[in-house]
Amino acid sequence: MADPGKRTPTGSVAAAAAALWWIIATASAAHAAERYAIDTPAPVSMLLNVGNSVFAVLRDGTTYRLRRCEARVVCLAPAQVSGLPPKAPHGGLPDGRIASASSGDIRQAWYGRPTTRYGHAVLGDGIEAGSLVARDAVGQLHELVLPDTHVFEDITPRIADLDGDGRNEIVTIRSSLKRGGAIAVYGLRDGVLELLDASAEIGRSRRWLNVAGIASYHGAGRPVVAWVETPHIGGTLKLATFENGKLKRFGSNRSGFSNHFIGSREQQLSATGDFTRDGRLDLALPGADRRSLVIVSTGAVTRTRLPGRVATALSNVGGAIVTADDNGTLLAVIP
Repeated sequence: MADPGKRTPTGSVAAAAAALWWIIATASAAHAAERYAIDTPAPVSMLLNVGNSVFAVLRDGTTYRLRRCEARVVCLAPAQVSGLPPKAPHGGLPDGRIASASSGDIRQAWYGRPTTRYGHAVLGDGIEAGSLVARDAVGQLHELVLPDTHVFEDITPRIADLDGDGRNEIVTIRSSLKRGGAIAVYGLRDGVLELLDASAEIGRSRRWLNVAGIASYHGAGRPVVAWVETPHIGGTLKLATFENGKLKRFGSNRSGFSNHFIGSREQQLSATGDFTRDGRLDLALPGADRRSLVIVSTGAVTRTRLPGRVATALSNVGGAIVTADDNGTLLAVIP
């Protein structure tokens, strides 16, 4: 049996470019990353990010908690998966979960009214959501029902106070049956759950986008919503803040990213952390072919080739970016 957590150096490939603000380009190598293959008793089938914990589920059904360690980069300890968000209640998406917040006016959110009216099935099962449900701080439920022209092409919504006003917003992926996906932001206003703003729809049916992260990237001082538009066809990384009730795009559109593959229920093919150790948050996600890992930081982009395609969630394990490829090999990348 392989020693759980044993590391095997596999080399590194890097490319970086000078940048002022999230400039993503290809240039001469200046920032390197180390890549390791971590031995596991069986191939890895999935990684689960649960709060501050990361679990690996192996193909033989065993589960391990991952932690950073000096001798092996990442060590595995047998553990049962715990702390997963509760499943959406009756009437919600079949495998949707409840997003939660510990403060603010909106404390929980989930998707309801399952529907098959779109037929895109980019997330595998062809069942999307027809409504968004929120529970406020006093326990009252609020529901926003979409018209038949739209669905939420998503699994679990995200709650964040995007503008720092003490009221929470809900970030969703909403799709038009005719014009494709968009980022849509909802909030409570005068006791009513309503649409606050949305990004431009992609422009044609069956074109989708996936949220990559919501964090104060580049020391922005406020949450930034990052997403990859059309992650299956040369995906474009886009960024926006939420100011004065509106999504405000910034930066240049740069293509060559992917944080999803068609038919997968896994939407977390990205990770956030101070991977470059400069005190500012970075975003890690696969390249367009999922055979490389790209770290987008304040001053440069690091691109590391992988032995296979990224096939599981990306996880931040003590500053190491951990994922598994389509061979089930657990990989750790350290900038």
